[in-house]
Amino acid sequence: MILPLPLKNAGRVLAAALLCATLAGCDDPKREQQLQWREEEAEAKLATAAKREQAMAAERQRMEQEKSQLAAREAMVEHLKKQLAEELEKTKKVRHEIEIKNLRGPIPQISAARCIVIDAESDDILFEKNPDQKGAIASTTKIMTGLLVVEAGDLDKIVTIELSDTQCAPVRIGLKVGETYTRRHLLTAMMVKSSNDIAQALARDNAGSVPAFANKMNERSKQLGLENTFFVNPHGLPSTTEQDPFSTARDLAVIAKAADKLPDLRKIVKLQSYKFVKSDGKSIDLANTNRVLRTASYCDGMKTGYTDAAGYCLVATGERNGRRRIVVVLNDTSEGVWKDAQSLLDWALKA
Repeated sequence: MILPLPLKNAGRVLAAALLCATLAGCDDPKREQQLQWREEEAEAKLATAAKREQAMAAERQRMEQEKSQLAAREAMVEHLKKQLAEELEKTKKVRHEIEIKNLRGPIPQISAARCIVIDAESDDILFEKNPDQKGAIASTTKIMTGLLVVEAGDLDKIVTIELSDTQCAPVRIGLKVGETYTRRHLLTAMMVKSSNDIAQALARDNAGSVPAFANKMNERSKQLGLENTFFVNPHGLPSTTEQDPFSTARDLAVIAKAADKLPDLRKIVKLQSYKFVKSDGKSIDLANTNRVLRTASYCDGMKTGYTDAAGYCLVATGERNGRRRIVVVLNDTSEGVWKDAQSLLDWALKA
């Protein structure tokens, strides 16, 4: 029998004591019998103690096993609870989607080649059609131009028109060299009537030149996390010297959302008309190129565009019952662009 170390030592001490006693009284048979009895009794106690210690060790091992099994059961229960919670959440989501679908009704049929509809608050995509297809975006480019101008601030600063500002393709409002306007005055006319000469004047005022401003536009695109967008000018016309500009419906929605957060820009893009007073005191009544502003009360922006490559384009914003939506329609027809944008905006605002 192998005894625990403390018991071994005790046994040795007792044996030594008994041996000494035996040697001292070996001539006494009765004494020797008593010592023999004590030795046997001590060994029995040691054996009993060893068995008890072994039993205790076994009990501790059993308790550790049960503790481990209990922990495993608890972990399983937590896992099952998590799975159940996830299933319940999925069920709620599916039920909510069904309710939303019933409230909105069928998605409108559209003629636009590229399109996306997003929730301006949650970024949820409500509808998309070729949202990542690259292509021209025409004057919806001016949303980025307006974004940079407003973010630069000091909208009441005076801008003096230079010759380079006037040298651009139509559409032009007819700026003259030496005329002076505030940034806000020019920005409003650009977003309402989409004048390209104004876009160039604002770009040159902001960055020193159109190429420098295009660099700022591309840098801002990177800051917004856009990977499929490239600008070469502030108005969106095709380039005459380098690669043509491009973007996607998805990227343009991100730019529109950033612009939509700026109160100064929000006030401008909702205007149905604007009186542009020139430096000589004469005024021009400008009607907003966004027709949906006049046909849908819930529409409050944002920007139109057209080139041969981009087709008819419109970024339309709107709000109803606390819901805010952004619709991007690109490569559409001259009539389809208004119908598509309005029907999608109305559909998205129902729920």
